[in-house]
Amino acid sequence: MTLTEQSTGRPPGTPLPAEVLRIAGFTEGPAGQLDALLEDYLGALTRLTDPQQLGEGLAVGLLHESPAIRRHALTAAVRLAPHLAADAVGWALADPDESVRQPALTALARTPALRTDGAEQALHALLAVLGRAPGPLTDGTGNQVTLADAHALAAARTLLARTDLAEAVLADLPVPLSADRLPSRLSLDGMAHVPAGRLRRGTRPGRQPSWGDPADPAVTETSVDGFYLDTLPVTNDAYDAFTADVAAHGHLWCHPDEPRGTDHTRSTAGDPRCAGDHPVTGVSWYDAAAYADWCGKRLPTEDEWERAARGDAHLHHPWGDRFDADRARGLHTVLAADAADIPDRATWLRLLAGLHPADLPATTGPAGARPDNASPFGVKDLCGNVWEWTSTRHLDGLPLAPRFGTMDPGDLWGEWSAQACVRGGAWSSPPALLTTVSRAGKTLVTRSPEIGFRCAVSESEAPR
Repeated sequence: MTLTEQSTGRPPGTPLPAEVLRIAGFTEGPAGQLDALLEDYLGALTRLTDPQQLGEGLAVGLLHESPAIRRHALTAAVRLAPHLAADAVGWALADPDESVRQPALTALARTPALRTDGAEQALHALLAVLGRAPGPLTDGTGNQVTLADAHALAAARTLLARTDLAEAVLADLPVPLSADRLPSRLSLDGMAHVPAGRLRRGTRPGRQPSWGDPADPAVTETSVDGFYLDTLPVTNDAYDAFTADVAAHGHLWCHPDEPRGTDHTRSTAGDPRCAGDHPVTGVSWYDAAAYADWCGKRLPTEDEWERAARGDAHLHHPWGDRFDADRARGLHTVLAADAADIPDRATWLRLLAGLHPADLPATTGPAGARPDNASPFGVKDLCGNVWEWTSTRHLDGLPLAPRFGTMDPGDLWGEWSAQACVRGGAWSSPPALLTTVSRAGKTLVTRSPEIGFRCAVSESEAPR
């Protein structure tokens, strides 16, 4: 019986000792209380003769929220329950607290049986902790800087020296682990270079603001480092190649915070209006981030997006300061209406309320179909067709670093820090939003038929 089975409950009539129950209920207390409880808990474990009770008692400690209790329970498991030690060490190797991982690594090094009975589980855990493939383990990386890292690296090398074990673990992984398991897909083909320069955010002085401009009229300046940006938004064909690769090889490129079991298939798959050469839509921020990583790229920051769109002249539209209905695909295109017929937000919202996307003969259009919709740096379709995800948080403009993995996706809708900034306007947008300054915030898990993305590469990370 494994520790997992032990922790699922016990039959009536076999109560655990009071000392074990007290440690289970401990959260915090005066100095010295934990030491006394631990002494009683460990003493009770040594007196247990029933293997099932011992396993349950150990599971109480190994699953406790206190790292100190988890650490002592691990030591007790290795000493008192050899048949459960491999499980206990496997759990501890994946513990986020290094003070718990370190004793597990020590036990692995000092207990030959663990390198036999629990070797496969241990190697899986070690590779997950290190975040590395066996191929490059020889030298380690700059991320391995602590004592526990060094011990984990040494333990993984020792286990990988066993050919039979390495083959068994590798066969169980979605792709063969080797130094080239992630072939570099990074290419600057289809990307435009945006040189370093100044970005003036906001409506230019002397220009009459429109209702689609940001609510804050302040003009701010910032410096933007040089980078490369996809000339066109990512298309359905390109994105579908990514999802096919994920289906074949697993979620190697996904954002660590994305909801478990995420299916990256776009929500517009199967819609005949969304042709292969149209910008991809129906993808969440997590989907976009995973695709970008798969390509060796990333999502652009909001400042990068705006710098690419406005150029050195800080234009209001990528092509100039006057709106041109023929250059951007917006609601006027989809409805075959005069752009002047959408003069304000109320009119626009009234038009949208009367539309049902499923009834429209067309939504997005082919990427790059309007060559005159290009910025001073040659980046196309930055305004119109689809809104585009950025890596910037909407409310405060800080970089997005989501840590919502334990939350139900439904709870994210009210969380301001889970809103990413989208830019550029879409096929459903009026002229007032088809600008280089309009912006909106959308929740990370949103999959909308109006939101797509393109990718960026820092100048410093570009292939030489």
